[in-house]
Amino acid sequence: MKVLFINASPRKNGFSTQVLKELYNGINSAYETIWFDINNLNISPCQGCLQCRPSKECILPKDDGHRIAQSIKNADVLILGSPTYFGNITGPLRTLIDRSLTAFEEIDASGLEIPTPLHTGKKAVIVTACNMPFPGSELPNHGAGALFAMETTVNAGGYDLVGKIMVDGAASYKHLPNHIKEKAYEIASRL
Repeated sequence: MKVLFINASPRKNGFSTQVLKELYNGINSAYETIWFDINNLNISPCQGCLQCRPSKECILPKDDGHRIAQSIKNADVLILGSPTYFGNITGPLRTLIDRSLTAFEEIDASGLEIPTPLHTGKKAVIVTACNMPFPGSELPNHGAGALFAMETTVNAGGYDLVGKIMVDGAASYKHLPNHIKEKAYEIASRL
């Protein structure tokens, strides 16, 4: 089984990254894992040209966006992690998702038919961290908004969302709370 981690945190030891690492450590060692820190990669923004729709691949000059899109297509499990930035995911993750549209769903050239999910039966996990403590973190302009953006993406791809983790009140912690670590291991055991 291939498990793809996409880390959108610019912080090497931020809470989103730490949760992804806990998931990584909890995964069966027999699984093949691939990890991308997208802030360290070259991904040009989508130009909205719609040329990916008939050809199924972005026509921009080859960059890391193409490589990650291929990894998304090949993975059995997708794990997305992003800190919350004003109720949403980071800009680099948004750019990657826009560029990888046809890695998640098949769209006809006209765009008039309902897209077909490409990952039905595959699993996904989503992770965010936000500074707002509970219950404020559940508002759409805080952590819930970031989770919603990632959940929308995995739903479009047809994934079975097996877990979501939010580290709320992240600014109040010095270390990742044990209950979050335990939740990460529990979710990893179900992959």
